[in-house]
Amino acid sequence: MAFDLVKFNAQVYTAMTETVDQQLEAFNAASNNALMLAPSNANMGDFALEASFKLISGLVRRRDVNNGTDPVTPTRLQQLKAASVKVAAGTPPITFEPAQYRWILDSPERAAVVIAEQLAAAMLQDQLNTAVRGLVAALSGNADVVSDITASTVKTPTIATLTAAASKFGDRVSSLAAWIVHSKTMNDIWQDALKNGQNLFRFGDVAVMEDQFGRRFIMSDIPALMVPATTGETPTPAAYYALGLVPQAALVEPNNDFDATMVDATGHQNIQRTYQAEWSYNLGLLGYTWDMASGGSSPTDAALGTSANWKKVATSNKDTAGVLLKSE
Repeated sequence: MAFDLVKFNAQVYTAMTETVDQQLEAFNAASNNALMLAPSNANMGDFALEASFKLISGLVRRRDVNNGTDPVTPTRLQQLKAASVKVAAGTPPITFEPAQYRWILDSPERAAVVIAEQLAAAMLQDQLNTAVRGLVAALSGNADVVSDITASTVKTPTIATLTAAASKFGDRVSSLAAWIVHSKTMNDIWQDALKNGQNLFRFGDVAVMEDQFGRRFIMSDIPALMVPATTGETPTPAAYYALGLVPQAALVEPNNDFDATMVDATGHQNIQRTYQAEWSYNLGLLGYTWDMASGGSSPTDAALGTSANWKKVATSNKDTAGVLLKSE
């Protein structure tokens, strides 16, 4: 069977897109829309700017009815500019030998399905990891939304410490929709719930877990949720982060620029074919802007995880992405 490169690339892209689209809706719903993984869009340039109006300070005043001639200091209506940043991603070269498929009377196009399925899952995981990395950086750089219990008597997360962290939002605490937690944090919370006889979780359906206020728990061992105490191949975590997020705390928006190519290579026992793909997506955080000067364009993971590169633009912390709990 002749190998059709155009057909191969089309199969990879179609299967991958269908898989991603199916998982996006399910994930967004499961997270109470706290993390929004959006369909493809086209964001031009390195950054995407969105303007909003700043909260007007002292909008209501007292006036003197008996003396109406005194001047009143005007207040300006100001705009805030929040920037999302474009993140460039791609695959390493993926090599396979068509002869191996033909030898067993199979088609090289079969590799397209395998690549597409694995690539779809890897792309979504990368988007999730990147969103959480940015959220941890932005929130940890805003002390007013951080609850650090690592130096307190109770150092591990409990229902009480989660509630205390959520209280950073004051009268807007009900706007928090979900918790993003590491498995270590989740297990500590489970043990606390069992110890205190609290019936907060449906153990028969671990896919959907909620606290007493109906906030979903999203459990994933995302690297950004761990604070390493040592360096090396397997660093020991010194602390863990838990994120309490409002709806649309983070928006990940693909740019509809997926591109892939396939090349042949000779000089080996068998002809080799190498597949490589690249794409990009924008990451924006509610109430925070990417600092285009310090963070720059086409950022690395280290830059995305640097607090100084995310600046708070919302006037009130209650209009930002959420709160952060730091625990052992």
